Amino acid sequence: MNKIKLLYDVFKTMKEKESFNVNIKLDAVKGEEKVLSFSNEFNTNTTTGESKAKINSEFNCDGKKVKHESNTEFNMKDCKHHKFHHHMGHHAMGCCEHGGIKAKLSKITFILNILNNLKAEEKDGISILSLNLKDIINEIKDQHKDLAEHHKNFHTQEMGEYHKHCDFIKELLCSENSDAELNIYINKNNEVEKIEVSAKGENSLDALVNFNW
Repeated sequence: MNKIKLLYDVFKTMKEKESFNVNIKLDAVKGEEKVLSFSNEFNTNTTTGESKAKINSEFNCDGKKVKHESNTEFNMKDCKHHKFHHHMGHHAMGCCEHGGIKAKLSKITFILNILNNLKAEEKDGISILSLNLKDIINEIKDQHKDLAEHHKNFHTQEMGEYHKHCDFIKELLCSENSDAELNIYINKNNEVEKIEVSAKGENSLDALVNFNW
């Protein structure tokens, strides 16, 4: 299976979608205790930007449990968090302005390494892209050591108490004892049906994203 052609077809198909209906579920366990449970039913119109989100979360931090439930309607084009998401995507895709040409080449090498390690197979008419995240995460850690304090300050300022969720997930995925894996399931119409991320070790994380077309 040509994984580059598959990725191209998927991104082309997703780009043409007028609406996205997504269900996200995430559970994290530290030791033997569940510390995070999160679900989000989200739908958005890519043309108008009109979006709805139903969020339920429970976070256990140092024995203190925090619950959150909300139903929100907003416009993605006007969303105050758009700048935050753009910032995160900007760094995640290696577009940060730090480091000059050498840093840019390092980012390109990183992306090519991901493509090289990405595996593609077909089962019962479903294409599956899989990637072991351990080496990828270690490389990200090495590349972004100089930005660690910057991101720490950004999370604190932009996300308040909720940055603790992100801190734990980052801690779990970056643990030397974690073995994280990504699986993407694609149907015959080149639509992503679901995305799974799991990390096992001293702590565990299971994340599932379902797309309803």
